[in-house]
Amino acid sequence: MLIDLTHTITPEMPMYPGSPAPALAPAAALDRDGYRETLLTLASHTGTHMDAPAHMLGDGASLEALPVSRFCGQAMVLDVSDLPPGSVLTAEFLREREAMFRGAEFLLFCTGWEQRWGTPAYCDGGFPVPDREAARYLVSRGLKGVGTDALSVDALEDETYPVHRTLLGGGLVILESLCLKQAVGHGDMTLYALPLKFENADGAPVRAVAEFRDVPEGKETDAL
Repeated sequence: MLIDLTHTITPEMPMYPGSPAPALAPAAALDRDGYRETLLTLASHTGTHMDAPAHMLGDGASLEALPVSRFCGQAMVLDVSDLPPGSVLTAEFLREREAMFRGAEFLLFCTGWEQRWGTPAYCDGGFPVPDREAARYLVSRGLKGVGTDALSVDALEDETYPVHRTLLGGGLVILESLCLKQAVGHGDMTLYALPLKFENADGAPVRAVAEFRDVPEGKETDAL
């Protein structure tokens, strides 16, 4: 079974504070030109997207330079949506749950912020985030990447971006603004998150898809 983990790009979608909203305009019209074509204008970190090491590191790799194998692998969703706003995920918190994601190549945090999508509240701070020590622990686990259903893996008020810099400095990629609610509770999940390929990509929108072998009883999904 396949599940789409990707938000649809629209001009009204929430964006990281200061980032330009996407614009979709007709480049060709069916009644005038005999075919449809759309002009897309969007920032590289629009919607469900991937951050490359080049996003914040002068010598970091850009996405088109990474092997495609870095964009897929076994994944586990850690549900932290029951934590109060402003919670910090410490290294100790993650170590206590290590058995849950042992063998995973991607660890994805379901913070519950997905349910705020399409409202101004999605861009409010307060979503659970790891701290720097937790990020170091995640790097030590040999992961390919870390993801979240929230706007960022760093607290919005911390403009030094310690979690980004630690994860990206450890060679991981970061996925943000995923749709993870439907993926909670699955134990056998393969993630495919293929970024748009363009030159010097510091980040790019992805079409993120989860493939499951197990389907929990009574679990309703929007399968592809």
